[in-house]
Amino acid sequence: MKKQRTRSLCTNPQWLGRSDCKQCGIRKMMLFSDLKDDDFDQILEPIDNFRYPKQTLFYNQGDRGNKVYSIRRGFVKLVQTQLDGSQRILRLLGPGAIIGLEALLGKTYRHTAIALQEVDVCRIYTVTLKRLEAEKPWLNEKVMAHWEQHLTTADRWISELSSGAVRSRVLNLLKYLLEISGDNRDTVRFFGYEDMASMLGTSRETFSRTIGELKDEGIISKVGEGRLYRLTGLIPGKS
Repeated sequence: MKKQRTRSLCTNPQWLGRSDCKQCGIRKMMLFSDLKDDDFDQILEPIDNFRYPKQTLFYNQGDRGNKVYSIRRGFVKLVQTQLDGSQRILRLLGPGAIIGLEALLGKTYRHTAIALQEVDVCRIYTVTLKRLEAEKPWLNEKVMAHWEQHLTTADRWISELSSGAVRSRVLNLLKYLLEISGDNRDTVRFFGYEDMASMLGTSRETFSRTIGELKDEGIISKVGEGRLYRLTGLIPGKS
């Protein structure tokens, strides 16, 4: 069952609820970054801005949907259920990314999408996106660019996080998280160990043991009482 959503306070603190794309503070990262102000007056269905809590289920693998979600803040994991019933996190998407693009093709979703933490998203109906694509040919190129980014991320996931020694995969994951979610230049906020182990296709125990070894070696260090870690040993020129 989907968790309760709440209207999200937009980047513009005076806007609550209906997404105001004209005033979006991170619009340059989003799908509609090049739309003119009067283009938004032609939108058929509302583009709503919601804040969803951690563990929210956006859609299940095999569902057929009529909307996509553009992530403004937070991270969503794409999980695939294997034939034997086991699950594996195949991708992690954050601000600026779109989930559910399969719906544009009338296909079922290839993954189950779940919020890894509280996320802020804009919900866009496919009927709106298709009409805008027909009227604005350049928008089709932007959608294709998002498809290409998904493929690039998937290729990197396979080459860096799905093969090789566990230690190397853990280090690659930490570097990847540093790139996409660093609070500063050398810190990242960990997700649960179960999720991070699933991203690497290893057990929680093995992941935990490897993290412990990296702590002992001074490659990473915990900051405060939460899940924030400093990855000084992974940053060139840092010690």
